[in-house]
Amino acid sequence: MALTPPLTQFPRSLPMLLASSRIIPALILAIVVSLAIPAEAWAQNRGRSTVVPSDAYYAGFVPFYQGDYQGAGEVFNAAGRAGVRSTEGRWIDSICYATMLGECHFQMGNNALALENYNTALLLFVQHSTWMLRISPESLQPIGPISNDLRANVTWGKSARNTMIGNYPDSLPTFQGQTDAQNQQAVRGGGVISSGRIMPVRAGEIARCIALAIYRRQEIMGPISQYDGLTGNLVGILQRRPAPPNHWTGAWVDVQYGLALAAAGKTEEAVQTLQRSLTTAGQYDHDLTSLALLQLGRIALEQQDFPAAQTYFLEATYSAAAFQQYQQVEDALEGLAKVSMITKAGQMPQGLLAMSNWNELRKLDALRAKLSLALAEANSYMGNLPAASAALEDARRSMNRRSMSKGRVGIRYGYLSALLAYQGGNASGGASSFASAVAANRAASTRVYQTEMTNQLFVSNTITERSAQLLYDELLREPTDADWISEPFETLTVLLTPNPTAMENWFNTAVMRKQPELALELADRIRRMRFFATLPLGGRLLALRWVLESSDAALDTKGKLQRQDLLAKHPELKAFQDEAKRLKGELLQIELQPDDKDGFVKQRDLAEKLQKVSDGYEVLLGAIALRRTPSQFLFPPLKSTAEIREKLEDTQLVLTFFSTTRSVHVFLFTKKDYVHWTLENPREIKGQIGDLLKQIGLVKRDAPVQAKDLAETQWQTTSAELLKKFIPTLKPGFWNTYSELVIVPDDVLWYVPFEALHTDDGLGAGHTVPVSEVIPIRYAPTASLAIPQKDARPRPQNTAIVVGRLFNSDDSDITIEQFDQLQSAFIAPDKIDRPPAGPSSLLAKVWDQLVVIDDSEDANRGDVWNWSPAQADRSKPGSELAAWLRSPLGGPEVIYLPGFHTGAEDALKGNTTGSDIFLTALGLMATGSETVVLSRWHSAGSASIATVEGIAKRISEMPASTAWQESMADVRKLSLDPKKEPRLKGSGVTTTQTLDHPYFWADMMLIDTGINPKKEMP
Repeated sequence: MALTPPLTQFPRSLPMLLASSRIIPALILAIVVSLAIPAEAWAQNRGRSTVVPSDAYYAGFVPFYQGDYQGAGEVFNAAGRAGVRSTEGRWIDSICYATMLGECHFQMGNNALALENYNTALLLFVQHSTWMLRISPESLQPIGPISNDLRANVTWGKSARNTMIGNYPDSLPTFQGQTDAQNQQAVRGGGVISSGRIMPVRAGEIARCIALAIYRRQEIMGPISQYDGLTGNLVGILQRRPAPPNHWTGAWVDVQYGLALAAAGKTEEAVQTLQRSLTTAGQYDHDLTSLALLQLGRIALEQQDFPAAQTYFLEATYSAAAFQQYQQVEDALEGLAKVSMITKAGQMPQGLLAMSNWNELRKLDALRAKLSLALAEANSYMGNLPAASAALEDARRSMNRRSMSKGRVGIRYGYLSALLAYQGGNASGGASSFASAVAANRAASTRVYQTEMTNQLFVSNTITERSAQLLYDELLREPTDADWISEPFETLTVLLTPNPTAMENWFNTAVMRKQPELALELADRIRRMRFFATLPLGGRLLALRWVLESSDAALDTKGKLQRQDLLAKHPELKAFQDEAKRLKGELLQIELQPDDKDGFVKQRDLAEKLQKVSDGYEVLLGAIALRRTPSQFLFPPLKSTAEIREKLEDTQLVLTFFSTTRSVHVFLFTKKDYVHWTLENPREIKGQIGDLLKQIGLVKRDAPVQAKDLAETQWQTTSAELLKKFIPTLKPGFWNTYSELVIVPDDVLWYVPFEALHTDDGLGAGHTVPVSEVIPIRYAPTASLAIPQKDARPRPQNTAIVVGRLFNSDDSDITIEQFDQLQSAFIAPDKIDRPPAGPSSLLAKVWDQLVVIDDSEDANRGDVWNWSPAQADRSKPGSELAAWLRSPLGGPEVIYLPGFHTGAEDALKGNTTGSDIFLTALGLMATGSETVVLSRWHSAGSASIATVEGIAKRISEMPASTAWQESMADVRKLSLDPKKEPRLKGSGVTTTQTLDHPYFWADMMLIDTGINPKKEMP
């Protein structure tokens, strides 16, 4: 019986010695010296040959099972250096050294080094693929059962397979080198002579390591293994069954073959092969049985056949325990824990609980730590935080002073620490632990690693565009229910680890395969991924908020079922929702800014209560977000190109840009047609945009604008050239047949004032006018947001007008005049001119419209999420954009920000990527806003106020883009009053006398979903 030698086989002091990293170097030296036997000695005296892999190799399992993977790796590495070598290179014993060194790297989370060692092991197998055919036939005797079945000692159940444990020989004599005939042929042909010898080998361990290398290699490579040459080579070799015919060693080959088939994506064949490989002689488990059962469990889990998966994993623990293969017990334990959490979350898995009483655990720190973590998670789902915390502490003690604390076990410990912190109400502690765990898991994540591997394969042209697209479809997919249920932590890690190169390659596969509609959809997916990566927990919290708080009309059947499930499992959510609704209702009964003390105090008290509700709501959501709970990502919405086009009006036109490192892709489509083209040299385009902004008068944020420069018309020529570059085939009068242009910018194109770009109006003589003169324009952060998400815009019931200083040098008279000008344009306006009674993020949940007549000084300064939209309580907790997304969800339907700042003000100097506008727009829309009007540059004068006034007067009667167009037309006719334009310097009779210059009227951009005003019943 080829068992892993029991720990008691070694001197009593050996486990204690190996547990100390100070002793390991000395031990390694002793191993090397003891195994440095000249090859000639093997040939001279077979009787004194040492079995391979040697006892020195098995010494590495002591620290390995204790979770000291670094120490174990040193032992395996030393044993490898002392391995058998000849003129043919390393022999089959090195398969074991490489495999177990790979295991050490894998457990430490180093996927690259682990894969390198597994590849080495399997390449050695390929080189010596007929090694079992060299086993002495006389040694291959029939086997019987062992007398001491260690399965009798397990505490968590009994095998239902009705098999026995076979009594296999510890070693088998195997021929190494070349036969005399082969050497004679080498002499005649000028080849290398290699003397032959008979060596005893632990064949079962070598076969196990081959199988383990295939098994783990697939785990690391994932779907890539299907396209891998070595995988195909292994399938071809093992298909020929390189083992003695009609012998029990054939079961080993069946396991290896089944594992290789699974790695190649041939699942059905793999299952059939693995099922017949489980026993020898139809009744005896063997060294590879547990690995076959593990793979069958893995396949069943992927197919969501949870009862079968549980059975396979459970049976794998019995067989692995019988052969003292404790690392396979660990793998099976993890599979059992996953199945239990998927199928019976909220119940204690009795099998795992019984395993904690297993006597062997006292010397298996790694297994004990993993078991404790599984019990901690189970208890957390049962709501038993004291028991969960105790189990987590047991895991910590098991990891203490072991290198596993820095590997996969330690990473999972950090994740569960975050989960328990959130469940215990410690949101800051949970966030901190989670951030540390994700940072560590980025290096250990197999899916993150697979994505990077796919990049390398694609760039090196190792795989086809189609294969790359299939891989990216899998690796960059939207989180599925199965992802959340099976691997929530891995899924969150992927969300928080955007790979721009992979995203671009994914997009390029569609372009290269001439799939423009798919490319447009991928562009939207990538925009979403960029957005999610900036949010806490990768947008998971936002997803939960939208599922829980969206209207029924906004949810499909799946979303409604998810909401029902969440509310049923967490009734506290409904209590938070009801209380928040009640408090918002009371806030609506008070003026937005109370004038009397009693009203102020009442508003403050209500805000404090709403803050407590919000805090409790968010802590609970944090705990749910880390759990195995499915949730759709409803915002930003994701629509197919066909769905978007279907909802367009016949005369609507959508112009979408998507920037890559080498080019800018343009998609122009209507309800019936679409066209795609490419703009080369993004750097040159950025330079031309910067030139246009300078010619408009922009040099530096809030810097003076010289009036004489506004008399120049060079910007008209530059803008026309730029538009021609964007749409090379543009013909005169093209826009006249369309009713609206929706632009989805990307990167620096967010800063382009498309409204001001000159186009031939089709009236002859090459006459050009700004595009906005011939067609209404609006912007959308994604193509899916180019169409409305609601049937109609509700009529607002109130408007919060924040009154500050639109320009920092404005005096109070100007501020009062601006407010007076605007208030008549809005329904139920309420002035907010002092610090509010509570955080603006909370009070804004009852505002229907928001106008900020204030300089957003913190805009475009650092992190977008720290910017304060309302400005009334700028820099105070709860004022920042990130806080506006907190529960309960809600915000103004329409937001006007004439004091906003973007990278356009500096004429694109520095690192300008458009994210300041893109993230701001999506952030505000994530609260429920449908329309955001903001300034690209801060002109801060009469034109800005007039633009806001003009849109506000019309938006309840017409689409926002039409309201904007008409407002622009009015603004351009207004007389210039230098006193009302704070940045304008040096005006005189030779300068422009009206506001008909893009510096004044093109600063405000309309970001809108296309929602139409609600039509009143007659």
